[in-house]
Amino acid sequence: MRTLRTWLAGLGERERCLVVAGAALAGVLAAVMAVVAVRDDLASLRARVTARERELQQVRRLATSLGPARAPSVVDGALLTRLQAATDAAALADRVTAMTPAPDGEPARLGVRVSGASLAETVRLLHQLDQDGAPLGVGRLALRKHPDDPRRFDVTLEITGDAP
Repeated sequence: MRTLRTWLAGLGERERCLVVAGAALAGVLAAVMAVVAVRDDLASLRARVTARERELQQVRRLATSLGPARAPSVVDGALLTRLQAATDAAALADRVTAMTPAPDGEPARLGVRVSGASLAETVRLLHQLDQDGAPLGVGRLALRKHPDDPRRFDVTLEITGDAP
């Protein structure tokens, strides 16, 4: 700071005016560049928000057009969520091969097929289904041995929204 003062003191009046004018010009230029950058960022954010709003409107239009066409056998979302949590906790989520609504159209029933589960993993899944405060019921359980590995089973469960 002291060297700047001594340097400015060593300059003539005209040179000091030019240095001050240059510094002011640089400050104004920096402020203008900052304002332009902020304006450009806001414009790009507005464009992204507008695009997302258009996508949301399209999704809503599609949802309303598909809404009446849905089958009455749509499984309750809470049942799917709870079943997914149970298969995740039992470490079987990657081996679930099918989740299908009950063929008779009952909304609180879901057929689940798990491939290559051991007996211990199957029991762990059943315990997880029973863990919740409102346990999921198992209406039917079928085990089929793998032909190449007798310790592995294809498990078919019929899950109901409430315990029997």
